[in-house]
Amino acid sequence: MSPSIPLGRPTITPADCDAMTRAARNVRLTLGPATELFEQRIAAACHRPWAVAVSSSATALEIGLRALGVKPGDEVLVPAFSYAANLHAVLAVGATPRLVDVDPRTLCMSTQEVELRVTPKTRAVIGYAPFGSLMGMVELSRLCDQLEIPMLENATESLGARRGPDLAGRIGRLAVVGFGPYRCVSVGEGGALVSHDDRLAHACRVLRFQGRTDRQSFPDQSPDLGMRMEVNQFGYDARMAEPLAALGASQMTRLGAMVESRQAAAERYYRRLAGHPDLWVPECPEDCHPAWYLFPVRLGDRFGPCDRDALIDGLHRHDIGAGNHYPALSTLPHLRSALGGDSAPSCPVAEWLSPRMITLPMASDLSPAEIDAVCSTLEMLLAQATPAGVPA
Repeated sequence: MSPSIPLGRPTITPADCDAMTRAARNVRLTLGPATELFEQRIAAACHRPWAVAVSSSATALEIGLRALGVKPGDEVLVPAFSYAANLHAVLAVGATPRLVDVDPRTLCMSTQEVELRVTPKTRAVIGYAPFGSLMGMVELSRLCDQLEIPMLENATESLGARRGPDLAGRIGRLAVVGFGPYRCVSVGEGGALVSHDDRLAHACRVLRFQGRTDRQSFPDQSPDLGMRMEVNQFGYDARMAEPLAALGASQMTRLGAMVESRQAAAERYYRRLAGHPDLWVPECPEDCHPAWYLFPVRLGDRFGPCDRDALIDGLHRHDIGAGNHYPALSTLPHLRSALGGDSAPSCPVAEWLSPRMITLPMASDLSPAEIDAVCSTLEMLLAQATPAGVPA
């Protein structure tokens, strides 16, 4: 049997392991020098002065909304095709999510739909960069500026990506980057908030650590001696462990190379699959350089949800990773109760494309032979398929 090809895998070197071991031997296992170094390298990669590392990107989204002043009674626009964490973060801070349909070409929130969904209660917009591509994000940010509504940029999948002069993490007023298992820089779990705004960065730091604004007993006191605790507001226990921060800081030195290797893998996918009559592959103009979290393809009109799921099962039977990223948020069963019984708005584009999406393996060390095996297996399964289509 041929080796399995997972949906994603981290690239961890001996130097990364050494960095983690050194951090584990430090006096402080959180909010220490490794976290500071990681934050410096994240900020530099996004060309912003401030980064605040936290324990998860989902928590980072909540912290970001609170830092922007979102509160109960406010509304937040959320892309209908995106990970459920976007929706859950809005619910967690007590605000009301308003789903916005997406552009079928870019998979990003449609600017036309944003203008239709904005109300006087709209306090923020969550702009999501799907699968590591910045297609549509700059246009969305410009619209938010015109509307004078802050955009929380969900760049959890796109650290290292760029579109012309624009970089992931530098497009929204506040941005969240992520370090989950399929990202270029992966520490297992973790995220960070990045901003150019001193006030927002300070608010994120306070929210990260139980609302504490501790004071030192004397200037230049070593943090190893502790602080005089002061708790002034609500906060989270969202500190990142030092060994994980050390792992991330070490991987950050290879971010550019890992993004380039994923782009090369994506180009091979393009060459194999772009001409297939039953598949759509994402657009990628010359000035767009994604970080490719995973590689998405979409089935044609004659395929329905059951057909897509059967193809994913078929890839799994051949020990090839595949996923259904992402279910349309408007179809999630708990959304209606979360909105107090109101029916979720129709998002026809997201609801049409979501059941036809398949995510294929992506990794910084994904080999040409592995990509060819993925493509050959998918092509074989498509040739054997007898689509049932969409149920009447």
